Amino acid sequence: MKFITKVKISKQGQITFPLEARKDLNISLGDEVYIYETGNQLILTPKLVSIPDIKKQLKKEVRDE
Repeated sequence: MKFITKVKISKQGQITFPLEARKDLNISLGDEVYIYETGNQLILTPKLVSIPDIKKQLKKEVRDE
């Protein structure tokens, strides 16, 4: 897990996703991203993922730290 940046929500409810993160995740203009909520946190991913798979990945990341 790594910190990317802080973003600000515009009046239109939009955010700017940083270039570094888009490059890391291979996200291009016009691509869709998926946002999941867990507790008071958001998880953004470039592909549709099942909730159980997200939970497994989060547990794995915690163990690896």
